[in-house]
Amino acid sequence: MLEQDLLRFRWIADPRISPDGTRIAFTLVRVDADEDTYRTDLWLAQVPAPGATAEPPRPLTHDGRSGQPRWSPDGTQLAFVRRPAEAGKPGQIHVLPLAGGEARVLTSLAKGAHSPAWSPDGTRLAFLSGHDPVADTAEAKPPKHEPARVVTRPEFRWNNEGFIDWDHLDHVWVMTVEGGEPRRLTHGKRFKEGGLAWSRDGRHLVFQTDRREEPWFASPADDSDLRAVSVELAESTDGAAMRIVADIAGPLGSFVEGPDGRWLVVGHMAPEKPNTYEANDLLLFEGAWPLTSPRVLTEGLDLHVDEGINSDQHPPRGGGSFPLGFTADAKHAVFVHARRGAAHLALCDLASGRVEDLTPADREVIAGSVAAHGRAVAITLGSVRTPGELCVVDLERRTLTRLWDANEELLAGVALGEVEELAYTSPDGTPLQGWLVKPPGFDAKKQYPLLLQIHGGPHTAYGVGFFHEYRVQAAAGYLVLYTNPRGSTSYGQRFADCIQYEFPGVDHDDLMAAVDAVVARGIVDTARMGVTGGSGGGLLTNWIISRDHRFAAAITQRCVSDWAGMFYTCDFAMHQPFWFRGAPWEHPEDFAKHSPMHDLANIETPLMVIHSEEDWRTPIAQGEIMFRGLHYQRKPVVMVRFPGENHELSRSGVPSRRVQNQQHIRRWFDHWLQDKPAPEYGLPSPVARR
Repeated sequence: MLEQDLLRFRWIADPRISPDGTRIAFTLVRVDADEDTYRTDLWLAQVPAPGATAEPPRPLTHDGRSGQPRWSPDGTQLAFVRRPAEAGKPGQIHVLPLAGGEARVLTSLAKGAHSPAWSPDGTRLAFLSGHDPVADTAEAKPPKHEPARVVTRPEFRWNNEGFIDWDHLDHVWVMTVEGGEPRRLTHGKRFKEGGLAWSRDGRHLVFQTDRREEPWFASPADDSDLRAVSVELAESTDGAAMRIVADIAGPLGSFVEGPDGRWLVVGHMAPEKPNTYEANDLLLFEGAWPLTSPRVLTEGLDLHVDEGINSDQHPPRGGGSFPLGFTADAKHAVFVHARRGAAHLALCDLASGRVEDLTPADREVIAGSVAAHGRAVAITLGSVRTPGELCVVDLERRTLTRLWDANEELLAGVALGEVEELAYTSPDGTPLQGWLVKPPGFDAKKQYPLLLQIHGGPHTAYGVGFFHEYRVQAAAGYLVLYTNPRGSTSYGQRFADCIQYEFPGVDHDDLMAAVDAVVARGIVDTARMGVTGGSGGGLLTNWIISRDHRFAAAITQRCVSDWAGMFYTCDFAMHQPFWFRGAPWEHPEDFAKHSPMHDLANIETPLMVIHSEEDWRTPIAQGEIMFRGLHYQRKPVVMVRFPGENHELSRSGVPSRRVQNQQHIRRWFDHWLQDKPAPEYGLPSPVARR
């Protein structure tokens, strides 16, 4: 496995099962190496009868710019979004007849359209768009130069999205499938809508929205509601004509209406004191709008509802969400939850709350959808040996059927070593879980260089997903160790939340215990160990090398080095006391205590700093602090900066830059841990260094 193999992968995204459960439309994502971009097309798979062999799926489009397939209620058409060939132009909604014929263009809005949703009778489509019918006319001419921005809110730009365009927030639109002018049902320059769906009676469009004026000063920090507007609304509304469907003291996320008028919603009641992390539950609302008292179906189970695990091989384009719905008898909820480094498709008995997992513990559900009849679910299912297979689950037979692996041929042609699950304990006795990727042809009698990989978040989880980067490093002769220290999700609320006000803290101890456990086996050359991580993992990398000199080389990626700087410059407002008890000038000791920049004098480990120039989650000054602080001391350090990239470089950046990123990582470690030349970093040859 090589870095360049990234360009050969294909990803199955956003699988959408037909209303009758017999077909699955999905978006296939691939790399166009010549254009250095990702291509997306619609594909169609047939669901075989029980016991029959699945046939390979077939493409429905070939333009490389299509996605978001959505079935009409009768299963004869697909609504989807296609981007124009002209770069920078937004996508528009099209409708494709599956009996044959060309796709029809439905929208032509200057700001595009996305998230199509069919009405129950199949005659209308709702969608989201930031288009302003008054300002965005054909006659309107943009200024020659971008004007100044007036900023009055602490959150005014988002990583991977850019500056918030308050004049073009997403709002709800509707139009007939036959064409004509679309109608805008909501508007406004303060709030937006998302998660669009029709009510079962076809009279309302339901969506998520947070209508608070200053959410960063309020508690909870996230308090989105479900609201609705009538599809017959004569004039668009900025809120006055919206009805509250469901509202609690806390956020409401994914939702679906059942055949009996009940609403299944992902969300949680916010605690009185803000936590650094709060797991979601499965909520059931019953009765007439507004709904304010849900039954918590997963109460007391300590689950992580509607959560998955992390990987560098989830689809970099194409979208998708976790499946959520009701079974045919309306007695069970279908949902996804994360547990112990895996993401499970599960059923929840609506009467008893009993949860039954439907997918194995060594797999991860990446995305999926529930058929309208409630008897089948389409999912993409990943593992340590494949990025994601297209599968279907028969809910009545409790069977899982694999339909297609887009990377079967690629993976059959490369040698992959074993990935071993580890069980170990922290110094205080806390049980922990990790994974060790071994080189192909691993020999337990030999000693290998070791790389410790640390996830970010901190509230996410590594696990049974496929990591291309780790496979490349294992193929180069490294043992690659990754683990879920405290602060990680998928092990319960307390495990994730225990690092509040102490990040880094016990997570550092857990990581070092993992290294010690592997070293104790006698398979590690302890003079050749490296450490790296991104985001929160970059923070921990900085923290580790300022306290421990056992690592011969380190790479900090999209890191945090100065928590006070994060407070002032990151894309989200840190106004709530979830990570710190207040502001930097109110608690300077706390901010300094957990900021590695104050321990730069203690660092002796050669360090590479990797950062993206458009990273607004952990702005690039965080990495520059590490680089310049070590350079001032004439210590071995180099900085690799990626123009045009943001915090998501390693997961969804431009293909060539993702390859370059991995190449830099391996060259740095190869130099310090395997004595290979690296003149591009201004380093002496290994022989000269010795």
